[in-house]
Amino acid sequence: MQIVPGVYLVNGFPYGRHQNGYLVRAAGATIMIDSGHMAEDSFDALGPNCKRWGIDLSEVTHLLVTHAHFDHSSHAARFRRMGARIVASRDAAEAMASGDDRCIGYAMHRTFERCETDVVVEDGQALEIADLAIRCIAAPGHTNGLMIFETVLNDERLWFCGDLVEVGPEGGTLELGWAGGPGYHRPTYLETLRRLAHMELDTLLPGHGPPAVGRGKQLIEQAYTKAMVEWR
Repeated sequence: MQIVPGVYLVNGFPYGRHQNGYLVRAAGATIMIDSGHMAEDSFDALGPNCKRWGIDLSEVTHLLVTHAHFDHSSHAARFRRMGARIVASRDAAEAMASGDDRCIGYAMHRTFERCETDVVVEDGQALEIADLAIRCIAAPGHTNGLMIFETVLNDERLWFCGDLVEVGPEGGTLELGWAGGPGYHRPTYLETLRRLAHMELDTLLPGHGPPAVGRGKQLIEQAYTKAMVEWR
């Protein structure tokens, strides 16, 4: 499913699956953002889903992991064996290397396959993958290591935001990130939403539910409003 030119949804809600996995093929780069599963066969479905767009999964050079939760990161070891470089925040990298409770295997009733991270990124860091520029924006609260990956394609600012928010099936409603992980911290989460609500954004690409094309900033402001009303 193509979301905007160069950005494809190759796992997740259109396929009857829990977690969105995005593929970006632009500016000479072919990267994935988040890839994990609740169903054991979800990795095997990625290849056919990519081929619909004439893309071979073996072309992926980097997997950007927004956070270490199982449904977002559990394909990392398989991608690394295929030759892809794993990119994540320091906290997410430590969690994936140890496979500890930050990967929430307990919630999925599965054991996390440990994986090393090749590129550890910090807040504000700029990455260049081929000719694709990516900015890293720390967004802790849902979990300590949540990192938004921002890029601009065709003059449109895109945020791949993991579980910062979960967009409802109609695209106009949202829920705040799941509170069941050990890194969840509501005051930090509220401050993250406050900070992000003042940033520029066009399209929001969440870990669950449909992307908000052209309405990203509106949904972040809505999330901040929701947190202010419900959490204070």
